[in-house]
Amino acid sequence: RDVETTARRGRPTMEGRFRLGIIPTVAPYLLPHVLPELKRHYPSLQLELREAVTASLVEEATSGRLDAFIAALPLDQPAIVTEKLFPDRFFLAVPAGDPAFASPPVPPESPALERLMLLEEGHCLREQALAVCGNVRPVAMASYGATSLTTLLQMVAHGLGVTLVPEMAASAAGVMPDLRIVPFQEPMPQRMICMAWRKNKVRQDECVELARIIRGLDRAVLAA
Repeated sequence: RDVETTARRGRPTMEGRFRLGIIPTVAPYLLPHVLPELKRHYPSLQLELREAVTASLVEEATSGRLDAFIAALPLDQPAIVTEKLFPDRFFLAVPAGDPAFASPPVPPESPALERLMLLEEGHCLREQALAVCGNVRPVAMASYGATSLTTLLQMVAHGLGVTLVPEMAASAAGVMPDLRIVPFQEPMPQRMICMAWRKNKVRQDECVELARIIRGLDRAVLAA
């Protein structure tokens, strides 16, 4: 009935194979909420998921190997169309009991952010962290090559430094032992999550419909 109702309202009926890419700092936090909605509304949709960094997703979408992907703005790719989904605020993950963060919120120019740990080159969260804390020089990651946010959070919990954590990941991170999530000063920094696909894509209507479903998710649930 949902599919029939959607069709009557002029929305596309999503069915068959759909290849969706998603960046690693979004996938584990967004997909558990998106997948049940897609299954409920479009049971005939055969979703194929690909998790990769932004540059790889752009290349695969441009070459036609992906129908769409979810990433963070800006993309600045002439061959790619983007549609905003939702803002995702940044928090700071710090070792529990660290006296440098005893009185949040944290100003972005805090000297304590010199202990900022970054993901390896290629992850957009790395560049976003550098933009947020542009007035300090992160040095702690010189001897590390973390490929996932989970790895960084484990390192924070062991007192090796601090790291930027998106709001959608903050709740899960906050229950880790020996780790604390603290806010930045207002205005809090954030990233904008987007849906993206190749310009003139045949399945553009389906990409727009998928974006509509994601925007309809309860933001409180996403941040929980």
